[in-house]
Amino acid sequence: MVTRHLTSERLVLTIATVVVIGVLAVAVWSLAFASTGTADQPQISADVQQRYEAIDGVNSTQTTTISRNGTVASRTTYDAVLQPGTQKKRLAVISSTVDRYDLRVSNGSALWLYDQRRASATRISLSRTESDRGERLQRLVASLNTSTAANATSEPQSVEPLPVVPRGEQRPSVSAGSMMVGYRGIESIDGREAYVIHVAPKDDTAAYEQTIWVDTERFFPVKKRTAWTADSERTVVTTTHTNVTYDTGVSADVFTPDFPDNTTVTVPETPDQQTYESIGALEADTEVRVPKPDIPPGYELTYATQTQGRIHSVGLRYANRTSLITVAKYDRLVVGENASEGVTIDGQPVQISYGLTTSVSWNCERYRYTIRGEGVPADRLVTVGQSIGCPGSM
Repeated sequence: MVTRHLTSERLVLTIATVVVIGVLAVAVWSLAFASTGTADQPQISADVQQRYEAIDGVNSTQTTTISRNGTVASRTTYDAVLQPGTQKKRLAVISSTVDRYDLRVSNGSALWLYDQRRASATRISLSRTESDRGERLQRLVASLNTSTAANATSEPQSVEPLPVVPRGEQRPSVSAGSMMVGYRGIESIDGREAYVIHVAPKDDTAAYEQTIWVDTERFFPVKKRTAWTADSERTVVTTTHTNVTYDTGVSADVFTPDFPDNTTVTVPETPDQQTYESIGALEADTEVRVPKPDIPPGYELTYATQTQGRIHSVGLRYANRTSLITVAKYDRLVVGENASEGVTIDGQPVQISYGLTTSVSWNCERYRYTIRGEGVPADRLVTVGQSIGCPGSM
């Protein structure tokens, strides 16, 4: 099965600085759990992903506030309709302190941004990687349960909390090392009980921190607060859902754009990306030799991709319950980077980048390879890279 769509990362980056619209990137955390007050960390037996994705529609009042250095930069309130487990959503502006789009409508494969005053709309094709929230919630709770069951002196676990820094904002650089994740008990958000989870770097809590309030029954994130410091500027993004109603049985028509006839719709020129359910399907549809990495046991391929445009690339995404590994090969070399001392792959110098995501990259003839890991140590990524090596120019 092949899914074809246009990527639109550059435009989405700009939009996401204003409001978190459910687009999730991935972060890496080595856990050392702690409780606050008298709260006991729970053992959650529910199938979190299934329960979250089984919600048949959510209606809420969604408010997103962005502040910088303690001053509110924007506050927007929406009448929100969401379909968990998909990218379907409808956000109609109720009030806003900034001049932004009046309506955002997504049918799961495309997002429309409507400006009523200008009688214009922008259509953005969505990437499949933006619909993994249920999967990541499951990993988060699995890591909570692992930490609860483990002895306090055991090896820390890893997890991808929700949400990460909104794309389009400058992300803080966090040195390699563990992150502290604290279970902070149960709080009420607009009358609904929610597990409270806080995440921050072990060595610098001011650089990046986030708190997520997850509904204890349906595992819907009813509130999310992310804060970080970059270039001496402290940014805080808070999204809260109030007046929440579950299982609203939303009609598909709600997620279909219904703009006036005089609306001008534009589609940004972007690369063409195709998504495949197997490596074999990708290999049958590309002239690029697809990498064949030796992935550690326990990981499964979630999908493969091919992007064609100014850069032609193929990619593989592997996941287990707590971490991710992605492998990318693209026809654009990177020169001038400082190689990591003593690390090579088939004689090629390797660049290792540490941060919220660890990456291992090297050039091979006319291609660049990059392996990224979330919850995976750099030496294991290097081992995966060595299994690929430098296989030639195809």
